[in-house]
Amino acid sequence: MVNEANLIIESMKAIARARGVKFDYVIQSLSEALSSGVKRKFGKNTESEISVNKSTGEIKIYVVKKVVDDVTDPETEISLQEALVKKDSYKVGDTFRTSVSITDLGRTAIEMVKQTLTQKVSEAERNRILAEYEKKIGEIVKGIVKVVSRNEILVDLGPVEAVIPNYGIMRTEHYRLDSPIRAVVHRVDRAQWGPKIILSRTDPKFLERLLFYEIPEIKDGIIQVIKIVREPGVRAKVAVQTIDPKIDPIGACVGYRGSRIQSVVKELSGERIDVIQWSKEPTIQVSRSLSPAKVKQVIGLGEGHVLAIVPDDDYSKAIGKNGVNVDLASRLCEVDIEIKKVSEYEKEMKDKELAQTKIEDVKGLDSKLKKALIEKGYTNILVVLKAPVDELKFLLSLDDEAVSKLLETLRPQGEQEPENAPQEGS
Repeated sequence: MVNEANLIIESMKAIARARGVKFDYVIQSLSEALSSGVKRKFGKNTESEISVNKSTGEIKIYVVKKVVDDVTDPETEISLQEALVKKDSYKVGDTFRTSVSITDLGRTAIEMVKQTLTQKVSEAERNRILAEYEKKIGEIVKGIVKVVSRNEILVDLGPVEAVIPNYGIMRTEHYRLDSPIRAVVHRVDRAQWGPKIILSRTDPKFLERLLFYEIPEIKDGIIQVIKIVREPGVRAKVAVQTIDPKIDPIGACVGYRGSRIQSVVKELSGERIDVIQWSKEPTIQVSRSLSPAKVKQVIGLGEGHVLAIVPDDDYSKAIGKNGVNVDLASRLCEVDIEIKKVSEYEKEMKDKELAQTKIEDVKGLDSKLKKALIEKGYTNILVVLKAPVDELKFLLSLDDEAVSKLLETLRPQGEQEPENAPQEGS
């Protein structure tokens, strides 16, 4: 029996090492499993005491009964007369212990003990892995790509497997079997068969942790990452600030000749990263967020909506390919950003000014012509300048020369003559 116990205890130690659970827990689980085995052999109400010596491996099993005059439950009670046969000092109310061996439990009960022990140790292992990876949520882990399918990637993390679902896969990347991969632990789900670890390479937290590992000032807390928005594999914007006014947060993040940021860009397969100094002033923040475009002016248009005026040459930069740049800037600043060229905005402002100038207030215009214009619905300068020349000639009964003179009088100084102006000799 001792040799058998030693074999069991050595097996328990091996299980504890292999499953990464505490040896004491395995011993406790063995005791509970043996107790269940006793109940299966001698009855569901049978009480037992299990003793496992962790040093020698000796296992002692006792069936425990109460000494009574008249037995009503044979599973939990023994008569005084029967107890006295074993020992003459027993009296009613005493506890009677009978030693049994593991083999006494029978083959069926022993199989149940093994099964119960396996279940408990497996459950402990699942709980350990669950707790371990719940602590790693938001942290980067390394693994090996094992399966690549349309909807997910299976990653071997060593002690456990994890998946990168469709939304965590970067579309600009190609994943190869047995190649190393890094990803952030997005969440951990409790499934029937064990913990389900969900990874992501598209989560902004992945980029944040890459910056944390690459840039000492962020790791030390001197530079703080305020917010990150990404179009995975295409572009990202990182808003940072520093608690030390002597440090340039953008320069520290980018590094000498871009050395620091380039290592992050490489991990993200070429995803461009704009590092922006955070500002509590909304207009400044919008202006910075539209980098690499330069912004001339930011105008608030109401709650959650702003207009950014950019040089004509920077318009495409501000919008970005497929609108990515302005979309990321809008998400970073949490406002809807509208982009306009300087030339377009200035023209709109001029038109607005012309629309607000009434015909009756125009100097240098004949009073009869003013009256005729107002009667025909031309109440402001802009309406007249926008009207077709032929329309003005017909409704006002004017010749080409008169229309030209009218338009020249109304047109702002320095503005070019429109294409629909009457040509000399026409």
